[in-house]
Amino acid sequence: MNKQEALDDFLESFVFDQWLKDLLPIDQALEAQRSSIEQSFSDAFESVWTQVSELQEQGLKGDIRYVYISLMRTSIMENRPDYRIDAYDHNWFMDAAACVGGWRADFIFDPLFRRMEELEKQKSAYARKVTSMDIARIKQIEAVKYHLLAIEFMKTRISALLTSNGYLRMGKTPDIHWMVGEFRDQSELLVSGNTPVDDGNDGAKAQ
Repeated sequence: MNKQEALDDFLESFVFDQWLKDLLPIDQALEAQRSSIEQSFSDAFESVWTQVSELQEQGLKGDIRYVYISLMRTSIMENRPDYRIDAYDHNWFMDAAACVGGWRADFIFDPLFRRMEELEKQKSAYARKVTSMDIARIKQIEAVKYHLLAIEFMKTRISALLTSNGYLRMGKTPDIHWMVGEFRDQSELLVSGNTPVDDGNDGAKAQ
């Protein structure tokens, strides 16, 4: 078979729908580590709210209008599922007073990384017609599914974040928006005006 035929067979045999098998271990990991996972998620945001409040007290930052939660896609290639949290005032991306936090979604992405390691072994049966570069591309494509799972987890924690002491203390605009997506890329609206966006909303998107 030629390279395309080999790649098609590889995808059919070892990639398509395999992510579904990871749903159970992801759920089991969450149940086993729920307290620490939820705490680390909350702590990441509290760190940002604290930074904001300190800068606001110094008159260096306005009321927060935008909160971005961004998957750092380059970190995926290093097996680090890092999410960056940014809080901006009305200046948006021109806001010079950076308030940044980070959260790592290991419990969701670890099964993906293990599966990619297995693909590296399985490609040997294809006589170099399937390469590590092909698997790197597969990894980026498959990561989208796990990113969507991470967003679903985040949605379960939004109400707790909106009522945390740090968030309530921080100055923010009435029309504050929380977005989740990839860094400086298309994002999904999570919160509008301190109210979680209903999944029934038509999937609001923003740049």
